Amino acid sequence: MTALCYALAMTSTTLPDAERAQSDLAETAAWHWLAYESGLSLRRAKAIILDQLQTRKRPLHDTLSEAPSSWQTALGLTVEEAQMLENQRAQLESVTKTLVGWNQQGLGLVRWDEPGYPPTLRAHMRPEEQPLLLGYRGELGLLEMPAVLALAGSPPDEDAGVWTLETMLELAGEGALPLAVGRAGLDAELVRALLSAEAPLALALPRGLASYSPPPALAAAISSGRALLLSPFRPDWTPPSSEPNPVLAPTLGFAQALANALLIITPPHPQNLLPEQPCFLRPGIPKTVGCQSYYSDPETLFLRLVETPVAAAIANAPSFAPPSPTTPPTPSLDPEKLIDQLSALGNVPEAMKARLRNQAND
Repeated sequence: MTALCYALAMTSTTLPDAERAQSDLAETAAWHWLAYESGLSLRRAKAIILDQLQTRKRPLHDTLSEAPSSWQTALGLTVEEAQMLENQRAQLESVTKTLVGWNQQGLGLVRWDEPGYPPTLRAHMRPEEQPLLLGYRGELGLLEMPAVLALAGSPPDEDAGVWTLETMLELAGEGALPLAVGRAGLDAELVRALLSAEAPLALALPRGLASYSPPPALAAAISSGRALLLSPFRPDWTPPSSEPNPVLAPTLGFAQALANALLIITPPHPQNLLPEQPCFLRPGIPKTVGCQSYYSDPETLFLRLVETPVAAAIANAPSFAPPSPTTPPTPSLDPEKLIDQLSALGNVPEAMKARLRNQAND
């Protein structure tokens, strides 16, 4: 048995479907190798993988298992690219061993084509911007809760900071997932408050996760399933220590795309607000294009999370001739169905259920 096969077998014996686990690990290793070890640019590797998925419907690992002479045609490579991949083929086995080691340390990678890949990234980012591989440490299932990101364009004063911490803790208590970015300032204060309250949280880091050791309180929250670390970058990438982190801005964009809803704390407001992403303002700051609602309570935020996809679908639907006067009006949404949809996003307070039912009876 080769070292590669042995590593795969040892990793998958405890899984209910060993064959599927082995196939998934091999495919993830193939993506990682093509993206980071093949010599191709990340943009080119992504184009090849997406084309392979969308047009040929075949796993990349299956193609790479064949003779290198077939790669040029199968992957649409130039002669030079095919030769480059052949020269780096030996690295594929070492990549698989690396992934096995990361898995044993609690670091996972979810591919763009897997069910666990966050749907918000597909909705809020262009395909060429979506990370091929998303690194995570912790309970990925936390992303089933609606994630809320607090954004401060300028450092908030003490009152704004206190309001933010109280509001995010309130949202966490009602079933939302507070989302923060790994940086000093308000985000760091929010993470400390959430850890102290033993509330759930997700943290987007501007670095790879393989070389990051979380502090004890965060590590304990990860172990207990309350915290999730996420990174769209190569797992073993470490930012330079002698200069500003070059990927902080992309990390902020990634976190904003990951969120189900935004909470704007201070201006200036972000430029890339999305119509299908509910945006709330801290009371007292000026409204902005794309963000016209002030935060009032968790129930309103959760309701907007349900209503916004419907509104976006209506806005993007083809235009038709107006209905004739005899066309009966479209019935309103059954409140029980709306409550069911809302419950899929998180906890629905009883007061909100009562309000929805009362509105339907008015």
